[in-house]
Amino acid sequence: MYQRLLVPIDGSSNANEALKTAIDLAKDWHAKLVLLNAIDITQFSPQGLGGGYAAVIKGMREASEEILQKSKAAVEDAGLEAALIVREGSPKQIIVETANASDAAIDLVIMGKTGTNAFSRLIVGSTTNYVVQHAAPNVVVVNDLPADA
Repeated sequence: MYQRLLVPIDGSSNANEALKTAIDLAKDWHAKLVLLNAIDITQFSPQGLGGGYAAVIKGMREASEEILQKSKAAVEDAGLEAALIVREGSPKQIIVETANASDAAIDLVIMGKTGTNAFSRLIVGSTTNYVVQHAAPNVVVVNDLPADA
């Protein structure tokens, strides 16, 4: 049975569906949830934004915290608890590093098929594909489309 479930959260509908799935599984398995938000600072250059870089990163951190708090509230409404992790960098690398970290003891990753990044969606879930290929734990990929679509 799986004991620690990692759920990458980015505010997308696929991530929200993954969270719902993770909550259901955590209830059934009496598992712990770990919610992760990766702030993708790789898309910005301090030189390109000049003095506005700090403000952009601050805004991204605030948005990240809001996304995680909403997700945590959904977990708590289900009678469960969740650990929250926020890290900055490439989302796909952060997810894999977190999943593979021995101190995290993650044994299952539950994530959405695609995220919020429009370019990544054009590549058909490049982050998800990377995680499936490189994460040591098993990965469950959740779709936000209805089964009959």
